[in-house]
Amino acid sequence: MSFRSLALGDKVTFRDTGPKPFNVRAISPDQRVVILSRPVDGTNAVEYTMIDWDRDARGLDGTFGRGHVVGSGVHKNLWRFFRGVTTDAPATTQTVMDFTRWVSLSISAVNGRP
Repeated sequence: MSFRSLALGDKVTFRDTGPKPFNVRAISPDQRVVILSRPVDGTNAVEYTMIDWDRDARGLDGTFGRGHVVGSGVHKNLWRFFRGVTTDAPATTQTVMDFTRWVSLSISAVNGRP
């Protein structure tokens, strides 16, 4: 798949994750790395995934199942991390997530459009 520009708030559906979309939460300044999340049904946690356009792959977050409490500030910390803003951002921002399992990138739709 070729590089695709995504924006904060875009809803991305992957072929291998079902119809429920992930929301774009953070984008690296060069737009080559994108962090997305979606709510975990029946909980107040979220599931995270990461697009790495250079790998042409999607990383799965090792915290799946535990997730992060919605409204915990993790999305703001991701934004700060990507932009190199360290004031007010916890030192653990860089290690909040663990994208260790990579799968082929298979986007089926962005904002409902293929």
